[in-house]
Amino acid sequence: MSKKSLYLLCFITFLSMTGYGVVLPALPYLAESLNLRSFQMGMLITGWALAQFISVPFWGMLADKIGKKPVLLIGLGGFGAAFFLLVAADSYHSLLSIRIIGAILSSGMQPAALALVADSFDKRDRGKAISKMGAANGLGFLCGPVVGSLLTPLGMSAPFILSGILSLLAIPFAWRFIEEKNSREYRSQNDVKLIQSLNFLFAKQYREVFLVTFGMAVAASSLFSMLGYYLIESFSASPFETGAAFSIQSGAAVFVQLAIMSYIYKKHQEKSIAAFGLFIQAIGFVVIVFSFHLFVVYFGCILIGVGGALTRPTLISMLAKQKSVGQGTVMGLQQAMDSLGRSVGPLAAGVAYIAAQFGPFLMSFILCFLLFIQFSLSNSFTKQPLKSNPLSKYR
Repeated sequence: MSKKSLYLLCFITFLSMTGYGVVLPALPYLAESLNLRSFQMGMLITGWALAQFISVPFWGMLADKIGKKPVLLIGLGGFGAAFFLLVAADSYHSLLSIRIIGAILSSGMQPAALALVADSFDKRDRGKAISKMGAANGLGFLCGPVVGSLLTPLGMSAPFILSGILSLLAIPFAWRFIEEKNSREYRSQNDVKLIQSLNFLFAKQYREVFLVTFGMAVAASSLFSMLGYYLIESFSASPFETGAAFSIQSGAAVFVQLAIMSYIYKKHQEKSIAAFGLFIQAIGFVVIVFSFHLFVVYFGCILIGVGGALTRPTLISMLAKQKSVGQGTVMGLQQAMDSLGRSVGPLAAGVAYIAAQFGPFLMSFILCFLLFIQFSLSNSFTKQPLKSNPLSKYR
């Protein structure tokens, strides 16, 4: 893949995540206009993540069978169409249905994009390329809510229309400029059945990476779902101060992925980088638990953003080194575990928040610290990758 294609793929990721972030400030107002309860609002978030968890492995396998580029185009189209449909939502059930349909249609976008990068770069440069994708993802999420807040006064439907337009505008650029060089022979060699692909979740070496992916998603979604409540009730934070916490977290992650990840990959092994990122995230959560001022919370958010930037792209790069299934399939499974974590996290955080306001962050600290200990002491990726097929014993 040329640098031009990589940067274009990053730009497409940025556009799609900006479209996703634009909707976030408007979604609560849409829910309020429909007189939705807090549980129903939570189901809009959980329903999206659960629909992705169920559907994304199929899209990943389809990407290996028909090509990553077609699945990427389908995902962009589904993403855009779902936003336009939100304009017509007039009840809770129609809103939930549109969210679920949008999640199903668009869930192949991320694994297809990551698989394109994984197929196009060697082991030495793959991690750096995936970090750039992560930076584009984070930058889009950083800009989206700001744009959405500016658009909301223009009308409730304005953010949804802009999000749909951004997603659809990316399609012709992806169709014209994204390169995919895999042949039909390559696709047939990496074509596996559903059960075989699911068994890859439990294959030696890689199962621990999937476990960390799930745990990180639980911790991150706990932060996103409860931090606003915590800031308002504990520090009487204004909407600007609450939004700043999320922007600081995303901004720290983008800075690390753009500015220093290339240097870190040259100096350290991937497993050490991922483990250190988990440790930094754990410290960030415990800082929030013991925070006595709003700026202390901001410092904790910075640590969480830095730790996530170190761990997430590194885990994806480690998974991309496997040779038993196609990159689309394995990236689909990675996204599925991430979606499952984002489904479980808000529910667990809600229960923990009832027990104590700092409960979700204490839970996330314990989770990240245990994952750090387990991942650091494991034998996975401490030796050369296995030459045998890790799925062979399941066949």
